[in-house]
Amino acid sequence: MGGTTRPAGTTRRAGRLAAAATTGLLATTGCAGLVDAAGPERSATPSPSPVMVMRVEKPEKLGSLPPEAHSRSMYNAAQASLGKLKLLLDGDATSAVGTAYESTDGQYAALVSAVAGPVRDPQKTLDVLFGGLPQLHDVAPTHPGPMGGEARCGKGEDNGLTVDLCAWADGHTIGMITWLSVPKTGNPASQLVSARAQIEKSATSPSSTGKTK
Repeated sequence: MGGTTRPAGTTRRAGRLAAAATTGLLATTGCAGLVDAAGPERSATPSPSPVMVMRVEKPEKLGSLPPEAHSRSMYNAAQASLGKLKLLLDGDATSAVGTAYESTDGQYAALVSAVAGPVRDPQKTLDVLFGGLPQLHDVAPTHPGPMGGEARCGKGEDNGLTVDLCAWADGHTIGMITWLSVPKTGNPASQLVSARAQIEKSATSPSSTGKTK
C-alpha cells in the first residue's frame, strides 16, 4: 500500500493517523459489542439466501482523497469493522468493502466499512452500532441522502486528532465512515451523503471501477 517516500513531517502526521486506527477510540470502531448484541438473534432466525438489490463497492478515490491509504493499520481497522458490520445483517452479505483513504500530506484520512445484504430494522441496527461506541459524543440523526434509510453521526477525539464517525443503514446496506483529521476539516454530515453515493449502488448499475469487490 504505497511505496512512495514521504517528507518527515508528513510521515509523522500519517503516523498519528495510523496510531489512532489501532489504539484508543478507533480501536473500538470494530464494535466489539455487536458480537453479543447481534449474534444470538441472527442465529435464532436464519434467513434464506438474500436477493441482491443494492451492492457496495470501493471507490477509486473517496471525494478528494487519493486511492487507499499508505497505512496497513488503517486498512486493517476498516476490515475489522467490516467483519462486525456483517453480524448485523439478517442473512449473508452479497458484497462488502473495507478500506482506508489518506491525504498526501498525512493530515486527513477516512476509514470505510460497508456491507450489502438483508437488514431487518435499520434504526435498531444503528442503535446497536453506536451503542458499541460509548466514547463518541453528540451522536444525533442526520440526513441519509437520496438513498434513504437511517443515518447518524457522532464525534470524538483520539491522540490529539478530531474523529467524526457517521453510519447509515437501510433495508439492504449498512455502512460506516470514520474521518480522522489533525485540524478539523469539512462537514461530516454532508460528506456522508456524497461518500455513500460513491459506495452504495443499485445491483443492476455498472461498476464505477469495472471490477467487483
